[in-house]
Amino acid sequence: MTTSTKQQSAGGAPEYRAGKASRRFLRNLVWVLVIGGLFLGGQGVRYYLHYAQLERIREETDKLYRSVLGPDIGGSPFGRLQFEHGKLLASRRIGLDPLAVLAGLSLPESQGVRVDMVDLTGSRGRVRGFFSGDEAGFLRYAEKLSDDDRYLFSVYKIVELGGGVSFSLNVEPK
Repeated sequence: MTTSTKQQSAGGAPEYRAGKASRRFLRNLVWVLVIGGLFLGGQGVRYYLHYAQLERIREETDKLYRSVLGPDIGGSPFGRLQFEHGKLLASRRIGLDPLAVLAGLSLPESQGVRVDMVDLTGSRGRVRGFFSGDEAGFLRYAEKLSDDDRYLFSVYKIVELGGGVSFSLNVEPK
């Protein structure tokens, strides 16, 4: 090597090699694409797992709404649940509905039943009356009262009189 060549390589401008720079660029590009692809793949798996979990939660929530509200849950089942809850709270605050209690007493065959007094205070009440028949007939009537969906009727007192039975029933919501 001559001295001028040594000076050029030692102190001169570096030699540009296009092939080497292209290979380095492509190698770096491949690494960036691989790392970016792995990142995007991981995010895709994460998204899929969260989506699958969300679908399971939606199915279970829908099943729960249907068990409470019936098959037609409507467009806003949560709002409907709030409405039903408000109705239940209102009936608890108001107490027993006298007309509904009388309707419950008249559901079974009640031609021989006469209601003399209904005393409803809060969530409990007492009904006194007269049943024209024997004690066994009254007990069958009281048994049929247990079919009521809203109220629980229980026998408090029975007094057999000539020609009928005087009774007192306790009533409370189910």
